[in-house]
Amino acid sequence: MAVLLGLLFLARQDLLQGLPGAHSPGWSFCYLFTFRENSLLIYDLLGLPATTVSPEQSNNMTAPPTQRRILFTYPRTASNLLLKILALEDQPDVLTADHGGYFFLPSMRLKLREYSIAGKHIDDWTHEEKSAVAASHQSCFDALQEHIQIAEAQNKSVFIKEHVPWLIEPVTETKWLFGKYSTHRKPWTIGSARNTTEPSATHGLVLPDDFLKTLIPTFLIRHPALVIPSNYRTIRDIEGTTNPNIANPNAHALEMTMRPSRVLYDWYVQNVDISTARAAIWPIILDADDIMTNPGVVRRYAKIAGLDHSKLKFSWAPADTQELEKVTKEGARMRSTLFASAGIVEGKTAGECIDIGREAIGWRREFGDEEGERIERWVRAAMPDYEYMRAKRLRA
Repeated sequence: MAVLLGLLFLARQDLLQGLPGAHSPGWSFCYLFTFRENSLLIYDLLGLPATTVSPEQSNNMTAPPTQRRILFTYPRTASNLLLKILALEDQPDVLTADHGGYFFLPSMRLKLREYSIAGKHIDDWTHEEKSAVAASHQSCFDALQEHIQIAEAQNKSVFIKEHVPWLIEPVTETKWLFGKYSTHRKPWTIGSARNTTEPSATHGLVLPDDFLKTLIPTFLIRHPALVIPSNYRTIRDIEGTTNPNIANPNAHALEMTMRPSRVLYDWYVQNVDISTARAAIWPIILDADDIMTNPGVVRRYAKIAGLDHSKLKFSWAPADTQELEKVTKEGARMRSTLFASAGIVEGKTAGECIDIGREAIGWRREFGDEEGERIERWVRAAMPDYEYMRAKRLRA
């Protein structure tokens, strides 16, 4: 039986080796520690295991921590660029995932393409559609958990990214699109590794609370006037202008708002213990403008996240023919700028001020009056949430 002995305060860099934040000089971290079977077990104050130290290791704490890092994004936020710079494949203590993550992409495709029920009221789904989506959610979650388990078995961390709109629980999606009282159905359940729980009504995702609390979250944001028209343009290119999903404004509506990201951010702030040094930083918000214009922000983020900042890449060779042949048509379209680049491309930032009214003239010219006006409404509606989160972003 483990006996709680007290609080361990670590400030020296050599003592911080092997613990979360080891690459973050200037920070001190507070840990709980206990002895069990002649080994020192160290926990951070979020209740997550930091490391276990045997008597032989106690004088040389070099074992890498295992952390569940997640990057919450939405389409066209330059998340692929961020992962390219972080060079996760060169981080020895990180088990990378295909495409950086996107474990719930199959569920999104099922709703959007196979059944065409994205944006459709949950009460209008057939039994087959509900069963298929529920099974897909569980399968995606199982794959995500398996990836984490494989990493932790190898004493490695994970760094995965997921688009928040793809994680939204179907009943919550209906309430956001059609009104809070548009359905009386209960949120769907999903089985975690430990138990089966209902998703929280306060964060709106299909993922269970107990699982979300094991993750170390980062939120990537970008100015709505850049993200929303770019996403809409990409959808038209991939799905075609005659696709029913283009005519249905609800089909992609939750990709055209920052509200789900803000709600999830606030949930983390309110539900994760913020009394510790580490939690005072997390959750972190990154703005794509800073990723593209201020390398110091990325370097600071890498240090805080426990990544080796010496591995960061700010230049690279453009994708060659062999690499492009492995990518789907959709993937090639989504990452066309990155594949053609040799580094960060200038002219992709919002800068100090974007005149939405002036930009809207171009949107109406490009997409037609009806669709251009719809994009302008989406952009203006997203601005308060963007400004709220941008004010809290990480700075160099």
